[in-house]
Amino acid sequence: MDANESKKIQIDPKVFFPSLIIVVLLCYLTVRDLDASNRVINAVFHYVTHSWGWAFEWYMVAMLIGWVWLVFGPLASKKLGDEKPEFSTLSWIFMMFASCTSAAVIFWGCIEAYYYVATPPFGFEPFSVDAKNYSLAYSLFHWGPLPWATYSLLSVAFGYFMFVKKINVIRPSGTLEAVVGEKHCRGLFGVAVDNLYIVALILAMGTSLGLATPLVTECIQYLFGIQRTFAVDAAIISCWIVFNAVCVAFGLQKGIKIASDLRSYLSIILLAWVLIIGATTFTVNYFTDSVGVLLSSFGSMLFYTDAIGESSFPQNWTVFYWAWWIVYGIQMCIFLARISRGRTVRELCLGMVGGLTASTWILWTILGSNTMNIMNQGILDLPALIESNGVPYAIVQTWAALPLSTITVWGFFLLCFIATVTLVNACSYTLAMSTCKEASGYEEPPVWVRVGWSVLVGIIGITLLALGGLRPIQTAIIAGGCPLYFVNIMIIIAFFKDAKRSGW
Repeated sequence: MDANESKKIQIDPKVFFPSLIIVVLLCYLTVRDLDASNRVINAVFHYVTHSWGWAFEWYMVAMLIGWVWLVFGPLASKKLGDEKPEFSTLSWIFMMFASCTSAAVIFWGCIEAYYYVATPPFGFEPFSVDAKNYSLAYSLFHWGPLPWATYSLLSVAFGYFMFVKKINVIRPSGTLEAVVGEKHCRGLFGVAVDNLYIVALILAMGTSLGLATPLVTECIQYLFGIQRTFAVDAAIISCWIVFNAVCVAFGLQKGIKIASDLRSYLSIILLAWVLIIGATTFTVNYFTDSVGVLLSSFGSMLFYTDAIGESSFPQNWTVFYWAWWIVYGIQMCIFLARISRGRTVRELCLGMVGGLTASTWILWTILGSNTMNIMNQGILDLPALIESNGVPYAIVQTWAALPLSTITVWGFFLLCFIATVTLVNACSYTLAMSTCKEASGYEEPPVWVRVGWSVLVGIIGITLLALGGLRPIQTAIIAGGCPLYFVNIMIIIAFFKDAKRSGW
């Protein structure tokens, strides 16, 4: 790319500034009165999940049908661009895994087992055998083939617009011409869609930092005796921003690829370590049982709203997770499409579902089984630890309960830190692509824009930490997922219509 071309890539004011102002205003209103903000947050979460939770469940079903059609339909052998794949298959899978899983995922992987046992589905008694049998099965359901299939579908759509249609603006409005027409895409409607997407993504990234930061600071307290404070949390987020700036300065091939590979190898080493020194036999047996439970109860899990029992389990977990996948969908799938140039539709769909399901299932199985074994053996009193010291402290203690605790917690600390760097890398990269003019799938956006977005995401993370607890984090995801629910559907419809019209 020559100098004249690089000058074209600059921020788009109508997308960059409105979303920036909205996020800053939300932060101000939230911090000004934390108690009032928490009341609003609880009300919003309850209304959306209980009144509209069914819609999120049917969304996943529709996306799964679309994925099946891509794998077995006439588009299966179509290539996303004329070039050869940019990355090896192993590096491609590593980059997908690293960009889609942060320390927030490790947070849930470690503690979900406890929540599902303490507040179980289907009317089971808390801490009963039935509750424990369904615990890991639900994690495999929420992080298995179904959500990855929805990402495959969106990734193919963005890959088509990037490398087949070669659109020069990588954001939602640029893909919707076949649905709403060019006039609306370039007009107020397109601007509104793009700003909704960017605000929702920033909120989602803030939630990831809100979950990841306490884990790192609790590790620091365990290893170095430095008490966890709000100032320490803010310092950790600042470190992530600096590391992200270094990675994005080197671009995709050097900075982000190297960080992704490092994180993936570290994940493999640490998970193998926990499996070997932990309850190995229990882990394998529990996974086997859980796959059986998932296969036998998949339909019940998929369509579960608990309208009779009103336990709120599906609203608090399944609807929350489907909103999580929806709100990250556009951002993640733009990035996943960007690194999948040159691959066929079937290759992308099967590689993503197969590779990422295996990765997330291994992570959830090892971490969830370790937590379940600790509860079964009575090694830790998790309810008491959570009540007295909070969830992040309890998670670190589940790692410290393993043999060679200092080495184990050191590995956990490094994994949490690097995992969040890679997620911030992917998000800031995509945010920059979406807020710049003429930033196609072949060019990289300016470094200062990428770093600027990571700074703003850090501010959101600090704001959510100030609110405290899991509910603000869950509500931020739900609030972002509502508008993007419709945007994602429009993108898929536009892709199918445009592909048919163009004879692709």
